Amino acid sequence: MLLILLTSVVFIEVVNGQAMCRPNSPRSECGYYGINQYECEGRGCCWTPTEGQPWCYYQSTAPNSYRVHTISATAFGLRMSLEAEPSSSSEFGELLTPLGVDITMESQSRLHVNIYHLDHTRWEIPSNISSSGNVPSEPPTNPLYKYTTAKEGEFFYFAVSRASDDEVLFNTSSEDQPLEFADQFIAIATTLPGTESLYGLGERKAPLMLQRGRTYTIWNFDTSTPPDVNLYGSHPFYLDLRQTGKAHGVYLRNSNGMDVTYGDKYLTYRVIGGILDFYFFLGPTPEAVIQQYQEVIGRPHMPPYWALGFHQCRYGYPNVEALSDVVANYSSNKIPLDTMWTDIDYMDGYRDFTLDPNNFAMSKMTQFVEGLHNRSMQYVVITDPGIKIDHGYKPYDTGISKGVFVKDKNGNMFTGKVWPGAVVFPDFFNPETAQYWSDQISNFYHSLLKFDGLWIDMNEISNFCNGECSSLSKSDVDDDQLQYDPNNPPYKINNQGSNTGLNIKTLDMDAVHHGGLLEYNTHNLFGLMESIATCNALETIQGKRCLVISRSTFPGSGSHTGHWTGDNHASFDDLYYSIPEMLSFQMFGIPLVGSDICGFIGDTNEELCSRWMELGAFYPFSRNHNNKDARSQEPYQWPSVAAISRKVLSLRYSLLPYYYTLFYKASRAVTDIPSATVTRPLFFEFPNDATTHSIDRQFMVGSGLLISPVLQQGATSVDAYFPKGCRWYDLYTGKLLAVTGGATMTLDTPIDHIPVHVRGGSVIPGKDGAMTTAESRQTNTKLLVALDGDGRASGDLYIDDGESIKPTQWSFITFKVGGGHLTSEITDKAGDPMTVPPLDTVRVLGINGHPSKAYYNGETIQGFTFNTTDHVLLLTNINADLSSSFKITWE
Repeated sequence: MLLILLTSVVFIEVVNGQAMCRPNSPRSECGYYGINQYECEGRGCCWTPTEGQPWCYYQSTAPNSYRVHTISATAFGLRMSLEAEPSSSSEFGELLTPLGVDITMESQSRLHVNIYHLDHTRWEIPSNISSSGNVPSEPPTNPLYKYTTAKEGEFFYFAVSRASDDEVLFNTSSEDQPLEFADQFIAIATTLPGTESLYGLGERKAPLMLQRGRTYTIWNFDTSTPPDVNLYGSHPFYLDLRQTGKAHGVYLRNSNGMDVTYGDKYLTYRVIGGILDFYFFLGPTPEAVIQQYQEVIGRPHMPPYWALGFHQCRYGYPNVEALSDVVANYSSNKIPLDTMWTDIDYMDGYRDFTLDPNNFAMSKMTQFVEGLHNRSMQYVVITDPGIKIDHGYKPYDTGISKGVFVKDKNGNMFTGKVWPGAVVFPDFFNPETAQYWSDQISNFYHSLLKFDGLWIDMNEISNFCNGECSSLSKSDVDDDQLQYDPNNPPYKINNQGSNTGLNIKTLDMDAVHHGGLLEYNTHNLFGLMESIATCNALETIQGKRCLVISRSTFPGSGSHTGHWTGDNHASFDDLYYSIPEMLSFQMFGIPLVGSDICGFIGDTNEELCSRWMELGAFYPFSRNHNNKDARSQEPYQWPSVAAISRKVLSLRYSLLPYYYTLFYKASRAVTDIPSATVTRPLFFEFPNDATTHSIDRQFMVGSGLLISPVLQQGATSVDAYFPKGCRWYDLYTGKLLAVTGGATMTLDTPIDHIPVHVRGGSVIPGKDGAMTTAESRQTNTKLLVALDGDGRASGDLYIDDGESIKPTQWSFITFKVGGGHLTSEITDKAGDPMTVPPLDTVRVLGINGHPSKAYYNGETIQGFTFNTTDHVLLLTNINADLSSSFKITWE
């Protein structure tokens, strides 16, 4: 009875526009896990025990905080001004007024809604850092969306719906959660239908589908990847898939810290700065949504071909001799390897752009790297943003002289601490810093080591101190300089699931970047800006496509860098989590992504590493890497893992033409069919199959391959779902699976097997497996044709030199199969057609009837084999010229 009496108190509202307890509105966490009612109410907060919601939560403001003052039409939409209601207030600061609202129809599939303060310019992300999309020259005809707004004198709202069926996609009209726009707190909410499936809002280690009752915090943070908290990158984008199979996307272009709470009725944004700059993408397919999103943030970077090979690294290789031993052991065990990496061990005292003169002496390193290059292999090194404070150390002295480091609020160099000790950090907002950074990379490349790519770490920014390490400045704020407190905002985002302070393990929020910009606003952009500068530097220095792999990312990072998912753990849980992480980053526009194979933290074991090598062979970015405190885990450490690695990496290398073509299509959008991802969730291909909406233990590579890995310890079988509406073939045997409609099958998975299935209707280009990508590229081309129920299939192949930034000679080839013949046609190209090894083998799955002969451009193909049991046709020694059109027929 006492509990009922106390909880009923929260329904008493304070009138006249003041804050009140609203248990049925979106809740903002006031306490912590385990807080009791007495302590909660002692904080002046509300207490209502409700499953799946915060029990202790802040009071919320009165409804309808803003009225529409004026509305005027524009060439592309409309412009509004809003006035705050005199009686309205916020728990987190005075409401700003007047506000402006611009609604702009930017394309047939994209609507832009921008809400800002009319009287004062607030922080916005510069478009030269993270793109805001092209400005339209004329309004779109027949847009896929409609929008509605309040009229003059009415309380403000806007809503977006799909034009084809009037389904509401985003609607802010609920009185329970009004717009709040204070200096350090902005809140807005959309109602939800209750049947949606949401994805995105990263970076975090969690299931792919967002979970109701959770708050998704967006704030870059260096941590050893605990589940369900904010990690290294910030991606305020989500994809909403409805039961109709139609999808749309929502991007809030804002770099400030924020919480996004997914409740029963609402999705609520709580942002601690900037403006509300929304983009809506109408799809209607999931793949189309991501392509439309990339039209705003930028297309993914096209990696060099070698980047798709296998990579090996470890934190803790003690010297160059150890590196040589690793390469030799890969070779003697006949395990493919393209690129050797080195963590911070190679540096002199952990200083960037140096070599340890004892363990990684320049003469030995030069010999080692030249040896790799002579074998068509590559070498990648790590660099961190922290520059050691060390007079006489050129990167520090040069940076001081050029004034390119981040400053504290008093104008002194901001002092942090990372691996080399006391450090300063480059300020990439300074227009001089990109050249400074390029000069350091160039000096290192030309004077010390001819590396091939750069791995940029610790760029959240990570700091071993909580804010300023130096005693030269304090972390409090001079009220004469700032109108608000960036280090202690009134609303605390749920950083690390515990409202951790914003300066924990990073810079103080009043640290100052060029132009007076505060870390408070720019924190989440550092990794993106370092990626831009690093990729540009490498391409200038080397004259080839860059390979940059960054830990911290933001919308637009994929145009310059790939990503690895950070300090994961050697566990079966993290083996599973690597799949939703990989798939989320496809949605975030960063398709070159992968997790540390076999796990970074902790000791792996033979079974785990076997299963991880099998799965990791299908990551877009495939690298084995672990900690110096863990046992060695190169795949040759166990004979069984070595054998498995030879098998799965040979398969990976044979599929690289398919992967490379997918990257090209994502980076260029060369076809009428939207293509933006390399790996993708099953629901991207089968959005009308509701079963696929929650699957994150299987994934597709492109539209043609289905991967069903083992993710549980001790398992010798896996339950794999095969979506409805198409045929499925076993990749290894070519057999047609006996499934009709959507069905789950239990597949045998001995320790050396990962199930891979080919979708009917696909043409998969390939090569022979090899020890390096360079060797594989010289082998003949192969096609795997999986016929659909009508005997048809299609696919494509992109060919270039594998490294040019803007290739002057390339070919895009389209394959079509039907009626017992296969045609090849160059449908796009630059320069003369590429001269490449010929098409040697065609394997056709699912043939009806019993063909007895085949022809290439009318000439009989001598290498002819037909398996009457499995209905598999194998044509060999074709010697088809890929630089011209041809036709292959069987009868």
